[in-house]
Amino acid sequence: MIPESRRPILVTIVALAIAAGLIWYLAANADRYVDLLRLSAPGVLWLFLLSLAFPVVNGLINTYMFRNLGARLTHREGFLLASTATLANQLPLPGGLVTRGVYLKQRHGTSYAAYLSAAVALFVCSLAAYGAVGLAVLLFWLPWQGAAPPAPLLVGFSAMAASAGLLLIPVRRIRLLQRFRGRLEQVIEGWSLLGRDPGLLLRLLGLQTVLMVFFAIRYWIAFRMLSQQISPAQAALMSCSSILTQLVSLAPGGLGVREAVVGAVAASLGFDLPVSVAAVGVDRLVSTVAIVLAGWYGTLALGRGFPGPEGPPRG
Repeated sequence: MIPESRRPILVTIVALAIAAGLIWYLAANADRYVDLLRLSAPGVLWLFLLSLAFPVVNGLINTYMFRNLGARLTHREGFLLASTATLANQLPLPGGLVTRGVYLKQRHGTSYAAYLSAAVALFVCSLAAYGAVGLAVLLFWLPWQGAAPPAPLLVGFSAMAASAGLLLIPVRRIRLLQRFRGRLEQVIEGWSLLGRDPGLLLRLLGLQTVLMVFFAIRYWIAFRMLSQQISPAQAALMSCSSILTQLVSLAPGGLGVREAVVGAVAASLGFDLPVSVAAVGVDRLVSTVAIVLAGWYGTLALGRGFPGPEGPPRG
């Protein structure tokens, strides 16, 4: 067990290690990105501001979601936790998932089992929402612009939308689970949270839609910076596909995964693959700066108030 007095120091060391790794990556690819960033200073600024908005929206998601599991999260605390978790996601493992779980357990007494099952349910909900929007764009918006929906995207977004069926499974009525009801009660509690609270579900879907729109605007700006004529529908499809990068946590921040996924979608829409990867790279570079700044602040702020059960951190 780590002594309470040393926990903020440990958190700071971890943050320093993450920041050092990101700085090394940016330095190693400096030549590649410097020329790209010279293309449009206003575009870089807009990408940076939009990237800073993500921990704000994710903070609201944290607050609304985990308050229903008994955590007394304030909105500020939710923002700090989202910023810290996003920075931790730059590690080659699900660092953000672990960071939130440890903090909620140590600070608010939230069960690990309930937290993990609720986090998985939230991801499935997001996956289904992104898939449904992507499918709607393919079937209605893209044809209206005179473009034919690519078959692979139709299949992919249909499968994503269909994942919503997992949330409709009546887990409390499954006999096998009832046999282990005592041990699985917290898991079932977290998983069924969204299904039994329609108001919470609608609120989270609305916030996920905001994130989806922000991602679409970021891709629209990044492609325009490289003189690529991209429509709002095409940007929306790239945004909807970006959630698939959360399935792969082996690379720091999904490094290379997002470029591959979004690049493949862009290629299926008729864009040049190398240019598409470069556009996503520009977005990553700018967003990485925002992630480091917001994550550093969140890590230090949460680290100061992490020990002790007396309530949300101060300062």
